[in-house]
Amino acid sequence: MKNRQKSRSGCRTCKLRRPGCRNCAQKGFECPGYQQRLQWSTKHERPKTTTASGPANFTQLVTAASESIVAQSAKPAGPASQVVPSTSASVTPSGNLTVPPTASSASASPSSCSCSCSPTPSSFPSPLPQDEDSIAAVEHHAAMNPLVRNSEPALPGEADQVAEPPLSQPVVDIPTFLIEHWFKSVCTFWSALDSPANPYRRLTAELWHTSTPVFDALQAISAASLVERLPHVMQETARSARRKAAEAIGEELIAFSTGSRPKFPSELLLALFCMSSSMCWMDARQLGQQFVRQARAVLKSLGGWNLDAETQDLLDFFNGCLVYEEMLRSVVSDDDVDFDNMLSWPDPEIQRPLMPVVPHAWTGISSDTLRLFGKAMALCRRSRTRWRHNDGTSYQILQRAMEDIEMATRIENLLSADVPQLAGSDHPPQTTSQLRDLQYVTEAYRLCGLLQLYQTFPDLTTKRAPDLKDADGSVVWQTWVSPLAIQVADVLGKVPSESLSRIQPLLCLCAGSGLRFDSKVPLGRGHHNYLLSSEPGTPITPSAGPVETGCYPLNPGISETAIKTSQARHFVMDRLDQLELILPPKPIDVAKQLLRAVWSVYDDEIGLTRRTHWLDVMSNTGLHSIFG
Repeated sequence: MKNRQKSRSGCRTCKLRRPGCRNCAQKGFECPGYQQRLQWSTKHERPKTTTASGPANFTQLVTAASESIVAQSAKPAGPASQVVPSTSASVTPSGNLTVPPTASSASASPSSCSCSCSPTPSSFPSPLPQDEDSIAAVEHHAAMNPLVRNSEPALPGEADQVAEPPLSQPVVDIPTFLIEHWFKSVCTFWSALDSPANPYRRLTAELWHTSTPVFDALQAISAASLVERLPHVMQETARSARRKAAEAIGEELIAFSTGSRPKFPSELLLALFCMSSSMCWMDARQLGQQFVRQARAVLKSLGGWNLDAETQDLLDFFNGCLVYEEMLRSVVSDDDVDFDNMLSWPDPEIQRPLMPVVPHAWTGISSDTLRLFGKAMALCRRSRTRWRHNDGTSYQILQRAMEDIEMATRIENLLSADVPQLAGSDHPPQTTSQLRDLQYVTEAYRLCGLLQLYQTFPDLTTKRAPDLKDADGSVVWQTWVSPLAIQVADVLGKVPSESLSRIQPLLCLCAGSGLRFDSKVPLGRGHHNYLLSSEPGTPITPSAGPVETGCYPLNPGISETAIKTSQARHFVMDRLDQLELILPPKPIDVAKQLLRAVWSVYDDEIGLTRRTHWLDVMSNTGLHSIFG
């Protein structure tokens, strides 16, 4: 038996009679049986020392290669290649560009990020056009890396013809690039009046490298602004940045509520408003209401604080930002809590001018004007929501309707105050131009508030025009609502699209909501055919903006209001096209779709007694966003 090989797996017949060994049976274990196990042993190994072989002139070759690299890097390069001085980079599957730890680029934390721009209030960055090189560098990385490009199947024979990326490529670190993009581009169009004294620009320059919520929020808003421009690179980056910013804000809120952060929460409020206003840039239907409500709670808790003059000015600035954010949501919110909060805003004093003494850097116009417009919109939306959700008529519904009319009358009286004319010309030309634009935009917001009240509560027009007391809805529109909407478009035409651009989309939407043709105008269909003459095939070409009727001869059967309505529709859509190139495009595209849907409903109702409200069209189509 010694020289006979034994079966390690055991006899199959014996295993059936005794499935386990005695030792396992005594211990109560289930016998696993015999198993061969391979184990590496280094017991008898002896290490051998080997010398690396190489060419005899290895040192000279390294020196020559280094001199060649230095000579290539000394050539003139654009700003994109100087964003981060590094030697190599890689792209993760999510689209993030990373650099080695030894590179001198910024890391992913504010404490160790050393952005080369180091923006300060004294060094005011350049506007958007000078940031194109940095964006082009990111586009170059996305195009050269196969993980970022679209995964399309290659044609036969193309596998061997794929061009290899060049040896030297501009290296862009995503966190550094996003922070630089914020200062160079985003802050410019995100603020109505941007300057080195802009509190947002000054605070971000002080806090971005020391505050985690600010650092993450700036990356989130900057990435969201580039999602349409660089979808392959920024889509996942924007999602992860938004998630990180929300987590950092949550931790900061807990620290503030527990009293562990007794100082004024500048970084918390800054991060909250960054997130609330940029959520719709990635998804147009994201309203960011949770961040607005959190900011409202934080500002409410600061009401009893004893602050110095500088901090009190900062608190007033953030309160103005909150009024603007809540005003934007008065157009789209269906929450009763939001309605009650906005309608409880105190009415401004009648003798107080609507033009601010010191313009708000973020909103431009005064908080009193925003409150009046927001209250008018919230009242109109609550009224339309109430009528849509009630099939019958009851005493309670009629009583609430009468209360709404009384409140609308009070708001209409406050909005009837004229905006003061621009006085004096001792300002620099640029400042004078900004003040004139502020005056026009303030007037446009005032008129838009009246326009929404007259659409929702047509009985208000009888106080201004007693002869309309017994008139039907079509006469009220022709003689009061449509001319007022044309006047809003005329005022907007005096403001360039590049000036105060962030507060113009809502004005365009409100003006377009009042542009309805009367029953005597034959209409054309299509995106640009807003008005046709009485003979088919002879369209009237609208001008680039509202013009006087004398510029076009009146055809028989076409009223003066009809031609002006056609021109105003064309101007509103053209202005939205221009704003779509300046601002994040998704909310602007929703506004354009909504106006087309509203005008289509208006045109279908020509000759009918029915008058559909544009807020009902927005509710039925679901075309809503933050239009500002």
